[in-house]
Amino acid sequence: MRKGEGKMKNLFLFFSVCVLVSVIFGCQSHDENADVDRTVKLSVESGEHWQGSMKILFFSVKKNPQMAAWIEDEDGNYISTISVTERSAKKNWMGAPKEGRPESLPVWNHRLPDSVTDDDLDVISSASAKDSVTKSVDETSLIYGKVYHIYLEINHSFDYNDYYTEENSGVNGQPSLVYHASFSAGQPGKINLVPEGHGSLDGSSGTIDGDLESITSALHIIDSAWIDVK
Repeated sequence: MRKGEGKMKNLFLFFSVCVLVSVIFGCQSHDENADVDRTVKLSVESGEHWQGSMKILFFSVKKNPQMAAWIEDEDGNYISTISVTERSAKKNWMGAPKEGRPESLPVWNHRLPDSVTDDDLDVISSASAKDSVTKSVDETSLIYGKVYHIYLEINHSFDYNDYYTEENSGVNGQPSLVYHASFSAGQPGKINLVPEGHGSLDGSSGTIDGDLESITSALHIIDSAWIDVK
């Protein structure tokens, strides 16, 4: 065999091995990402003000909070709602206008894309819980190792205090409280959600106001909230 032919044969063999190795490792990487568990379990522990009350004529009626939890990517793009109370999802408020009460969960309402239909929300909505809440979802749309944000928004109507009175806050009382945590998909761990701020009092925007000085009993609707990432 001539020297040039031997060199070409060695080069061909070298490149063949490189391609084979790339294919093997590429398949392994793909399989790893395909099989990884992306379950996110949300737990919400009720606090001393979990149950509120409202007056109907001469009667005082107990009520549970409205709540929504959803996931966004690192750039703030909506991914999915993992839990929402039925009344907020269906907008079937008693005595409220047709559009419901967007001021109840304004951050979630404003970040919910138009592409999300009522049928989509029906699948995940549930009645307001009388006590603590646990919700597990298999978020297959999440990319392994990528950072995501989870938000929990919670609110009681008629939740008045010295700052948010019936005169200046309507039926809302104290505005919604928003909790937040970040996590990496597929990387196991328990992560606590912490209060980040409150929603718009009149529901006109989806911004989160970080000032919590005027929030009192709303901070005790829940005792704690956390996620377990599988």
